[in-house]
Amino acid sequence: MGSSSKVILVGATSLIVGVYAISLKRAETDGVAAAMKQVKRVQNERTEDAAMRAALSSFVKDKGGKDKSGTVKAIDGTNFTYSIKAKGTTADVTVTVMRDGVPKVITATLTKKSSDMGQGARKIRRGNWEITESFVR
Repeated sequence: MGSSSKVILVGATSLIVGVYAISLKRAETDGVAAAMKQVKRVQNERTEDAAMRAALSSFVKDKGGKDKSGTVKAIDGTNFTYSIKAKGTTADVTVTVMRDGVPKVITATLTKKSSDMGQGARKIRRGNWEITESFVR
């Protein structure tokens, strides 16, 4: 094999290895970006969940019989406001979470239960009150 053939072989091999390395780096970068999106989504979901729990806690603390509203600052610095309109054994809840200047409105229905409180980590309840329906927009 002549020296020019060896140079071409080494050059081609270097090109293949380089393209492969760049492709691996791109795949790694895409994986990190996807993971960060997932983290942000879960953080937002947990903040919204905490906002609903704080609103419910405030409502139940006052015996759950009257309208309630307020503003709370979450541990991550996010501000949210809530408004609860009591209707006897049910109540309508509206929570607005402000994140990066963009509002996210969560509406829910509270129901007063006398017994048979369902179990589960994702159930939002306090005392005899439980969020039975919710919608995020």
